[in-house]
Amino acid sequence: MYRIRIGLIAAALILVATVFLFLWVTSDMKAAAIQDAEAKVSRAQLVYQKIGRLMSLDLANLAAELGRKPAVIAVFDKTEETALRQAAFDECEQLNAALEKEQRKADILAILNSTGKIIARNLNPNADYGEDLRSKYPAVGQALKGISVKDIWTWRDGGVHVAAVAPITRPDGTIVGAILVAWVVSAKTAQENRDLLGTEIGYFHADKVHTSSFVSSADPSKEDVAKTQALGNFLFSGQKLAASALSSAAPTQVAHWFLEGRDYAVVAAPMPGNFADKTSGFAILASLTDGMSRVQSEGMKVLLLGLLAVFVALVVAAMTARRFIGPLDKIELGVAEIINTNIDYTFKPVGPDFEGLSNSLNVMLARLLGREEPNEEAVEEEEEEAAGKRWKADLMSIDNTEGTASPAAVAALAQESEAAYYPRLFNEYVNALRALGQPSGGLSVQAFMAKLSLAEAGLREKWECKSVRYQLVNQGGEIWFKPVKIA
Repeated sequence: MYRIRIGLIAAALILVATVFLFLWVTSDMKAAAIQDAEAKVSRAQLVYQKIGRLMSLDLANLAAELGRKPAVIAVFDKTEETALRQAAFDECEQLNAALEKEQRKADILAILNSTGKIIARNLNPNADYGEDLRSKYPAVGQALKGISVKDIWTWRDGGVHVAAVAPITRPDGTIVGAILVAWVVSAKTAQENRDLLGTEIGYFHADKVHTSSFVSSADPSKEDVAKTQALGNFLFSGQKLAASALSSAAPTQVAHWFLEGRDYAVVAAPMPGNFADKTSGFAILASLTDGMSRVQSEGMKVLLLGLLAVFVALVVAAMTARRFIGPLDKIELGVAEIINTNIDYTFKPVGPDFEGLSNSLNVMLARLLGREEPNEEAVEEEEEEAAGKRWKADLMSIDNTEGTASPAAVAALAQESEAAYYPRLFNEYVNALRALGQPSGGLSVQAFMAKLSLAEAGLREKWECKSVRYQLVNQGGEIWFKPVKIA
């Protein structure tokens, strides 16, 4: 089990490396995601500024084009008031019908007289009749001077409109009135611009966010009013991005806004192209959370790859243990058996990778112990066939308790050389076996000496003495060897 720790350590190192790589990669990706989101809102703000300027020119030109139409000028040929109002109403309806075909239908299309009052507007000939727009909106006065302009207005219903006003001029250059074309700044408008820019957008005017591109989770066709209100609170409090953008007439630095579990990068900027209104602007928002979700997704891939590597390392460690370490442990146990005096032990085949080693150890033991070398391909079969027919080392009964002997016997054993000691004791043992009719076939001096030497070595270490010798005891049909401690 100790050796398998190498595999476990490798798996642990892979896991640590995976976690480090995950933190490193996700940290860099998070920084890149934040940088991308901030760059995205800055770029979208710049794009919308240019779009806004082009749109202002386009709307002013559209109003000027409508004001030059002969049918519009002909309205003022009517001298009777009722006829004038009806002609103005009919022309407003016809102009708006034409705009609708171009998908530019106006929410308000009105014809004004030379003093800036409404003669008639679309939808209802009596609606807003006589209302003085010149006193309310400087853009009307500018149009009556002969210049087409675009502006942002808050109509009486509280709705924010993008309005274009142009003069109505006779061929002789006389300005007889003005034409007004206006569109509500709606959630639909914001959503169309969101799809164009690739970011969320909100519009503010006169200290209030009037609409945004946020859609309701319950109904995607409707605006999420709660988020729009929350955006207003953010823009007009705290860092006061809206006030900063309007006062500096420039876009703000990128700020971060957290709402309903999502983080946004936000830039506020003044609305371009307005003639008189300086209270309008827009906010561009890009989700940082979406970028972080992608970061987490990529980070999870790194983690999964690391966990897969850990799993593979553990499987390899387990397979290694099963194929190599397990067999080696069995061989080690066999060596321990021999150390513990079991010199009859035979190494069994423990796996295809260690068959040669097992056979080599068996051959080595056979040669050291002077017995017949085993058959490499049939170790177990040979052992079973030989069981009961040959002498086995475990038949040697060796006493491991400290015995007593006379001083003369101890001295004699101490003085006897190994060259004489082992052969003498061997012959005594063989004669005793034969006398009792016990098997002695296969018994060799080498095996006998190996058995006694291993036992003596164990007792020398146990008793901490110079040497240990044995005396053969044959008593009552039993044979055993009694140890004698040599100091």
